[in-house]
Amino acid sequence: MHTNSSIGCNVTECKHHAGNTNLCTLDHIEVIKHAQKADCPECTDCGSFVKS
Repeated sequence: MHTNSSIGCNVTECKHHAGNTNLCTLDHIEVIKHAQKADCPECTDCGSFVKS
């Protein structure tokens, strides 16, 4: 399994989580926002999340 050391992730419920290490297996992720203006961390999410 390829891991990307540039993308840390602790969401073990995601299909792209690297398993025994808190990394992502994707080459890149899409960060999305929930409001017209993202001015706090809660306004954004990983748009590449896929439930495992």
